[in-house]
Amino acid sequence: MNLRVVSRYVGLLLFTVAILMMAPVGLAVYDRAPRTITAYGVSAFACVALALVLRRVGQLDDDHEIHRKDALGVVAFTWLALGLLGGLPFILEGSIRSIPSAIFEAVSGFTTTGATVVSDIDSLSRATNLWRCLMHWIGGMGIVVLFVAVFPQLGVGAKHLFKSEVPGPTTEGLRPKIKQTATALWWIYGSLTALCTVLLALAGMPIFDAICHAMSTLGTGGFSSKGASVGHFKSATIDWIINIFMLIAGLNFGLYYGLLRGKWRTFFRNYELRFYLAVNLVVIVIVAVSIDSTQPGLDDTIRHATFQTLAVTTTTGFMTEDFDTYPDIARFALFCCMFMGACAGSTAGGLKASRVFVLGKVVLRELAVVVRPHQVSAIRVGRGTVSQDIARGIATFFAAYLFLFAIASFILVALDLELMSAMSATIACLSSVGPGLDKVGPTQNFGFIPGVGKAVLCVCMIAGRLEIFALFAVFSAGTWRR
Repeated sequence: MNLRVVSRYVGLLLFTVAILMMAPVGLAVYDRAPRTITAYGVSAFACVALALVLRRVGQLDDDHEIHRKDALGVVAFTWLALGLLGGLPFILEGSIRSIPSAIFEAVSGFTTTGATVVSDIDSLSRATNLWRCLMHWIGGMGIVVLFVAVFPQLGVGAKHLFKSEVPGPTTEGLRPKIKQTATALWWIYGSLTALCTVLLALAGMPIFDAICHAMSTLGTGGFSSKGASVGHFKSATIDWIINIFMLIAGLNFGLYYGLLRGKWRTFFRNYELRFYLAVNLVVIVIVAVSIDSTQPGLDDTIRHATFQTLAVTTTTGFMTEDFDTYPDIARFALFCCMFMGACAGSTAGGLKASRVFVLGKVVLRELAVVVRPHQVSAIRVGRGTVSQDIARGIATFFAAYLFLFAIASFILVALDLELMSAMSATIACLSSVGPGLDKVGPTQNFGFIPGVGKAVLCVCMIAGRLEIFALFAVFSAGTWRR
């Protein structure tokens, strides 16, 4: 890894963060909140100062090409820096006084996890609520993808950055040139966000709340400007609008580009899409049947069951009801969905539906081999087959995912967290879901977790956002060799 090359590009990314901080500064000026203006102004200045230092270090190297190891370093160190700098305004403003808690909130924001340490969200300034949701929106598609779209001088190295950042094993339907791919993704992403904002405003949501919730929805984050989340608005229309856009955000954005090019058949024939929709339908039915007796009517049953299911499977984390009060069968179904998450190439977290689907195919093939040991059968997915290398890679990722889940849960239990709280907190952070069960349920927060526990969960959030290996590869000895 060439640290000077890494410094140069991390510095450029931090300039982008400084520019983004101007949005809450402007809102704070409008709201006449001097302390908030100072908090975000100083934070933006800190981003610029660090960016200049990193750029200066990077200019000492004549090698301007970015290689795979450098790309891993840029992505990993950028996300680590975002947690520190993104949490600085909270501390300076006084909205979050604990440094570990402020870092946790920022990491949760940029990784689109939506787990919060704030107990009274309604008391936060509008600038801070905007910043929390803006972090979701930028982190959703990935600040590195934004960087690739805006700074074309990366050249061939942009391919390494993009592959390190975009979640999932496939990027179906995307254009061959990486800068054009990133630009197309951002146009689609921005257009959907604008459409969601307009529809929410037309449905009666105040414009500021509409902007915040649209950014959180498309980023599959879950931070809300209201303490009761979407349930605050008590509107069936708003619930269904967010339902639709949560589902949209949970699908492969490459398919949307294919739709724009007229590839309708490719969209509807996509195996991951059909599998993901089928899983959601099954879980919605389970939840609806289990909560039907507590709802005033069938339409409310379907609406709440759909909302809570999509909030979990898309890893958005909004709520209209406290699903931790649901019957155990519904809670268990939703807990299992926290592992899978949504589709590859989406803004969501989790194992991804495509990996779960392939793993199921691998299990079925192994069962067939037990019955017919000499039979050679390929793993068919859609119209193609999955190679042994891909199947092995998916199985390895699944094992690493469960291993990290077990280790982090063990540490939290050792810190005196109750078992279900520890397990659900871990998977909620690792899969970027946000709320878990029990003491970290939808109506609770993560503020009570000790600093060490927050640090562990921050690692889970970043590792989950970068799909584990991109983060931990940075700490391997081979990555540091030039």
